[in-house]
Amino acid sequence: MTVVTVSEVSAIGDMRGITPSRRAFLQSAVAFAASGAAIAAVAACGTSAEITAQQLLADQLLPQVTAANTDAAEATAAIAGNPDRAAALTVIADQRTEHAVALTDEITRLDAGRAETASSSATPSPAVTTPPTIDALRSRLTASALSAGNLATELDGYVAGLLGSISAGTTTLAAVQLS
Repeated sequence: MTVVTVSEVSAIGDMRGITPSRRAFLQSAVAFAASGAAIAAVAACGTSAEITAQQLLADQLLPQVTAANTDAAEATAAIAGNPDRAAALTVIADQRTEHAVALTDEITRLDAGRAETASSSATPSPAVTTPPTIDALRSRLTASALSAGNLATELDGYVAGLLGSISAGTTTLAAVQLS
């Protein structure tokens, strides 16, 4: 089927002394619209904005990285107000930093494109201006453990195990290191 534009139909009609019919005009208009839709569909295929399951999973892990880094920063800041508990707070900061690294590694494995976002989340948060109390830090760690545990129950495989381990480890940090 040859596609003829409206201007070509008019020009041909004028050259032959024939005026284009309504049918010819509508056929060319439909052909033009269909070709435009086909071009748009092909272009959309090349720049698909669909998110894969791995990208969604990586996105679900990003808040966990942020929580781990925030917990580590707050534990470090709490040392200033609780120098007698510096050893325990250092363990918490180190462990939560390791959690952030493990989560960032998993995000990178799942989707290298999300790795940059995870890395920016993995950078230490700005210094905490007011050191948190031990009770506030315990509450924060408990909330982080609960969040990781809840997400672990929604997932399966390695990521579920990783989150379950982080949840258990964070619960232990709150219960043992801050007792």
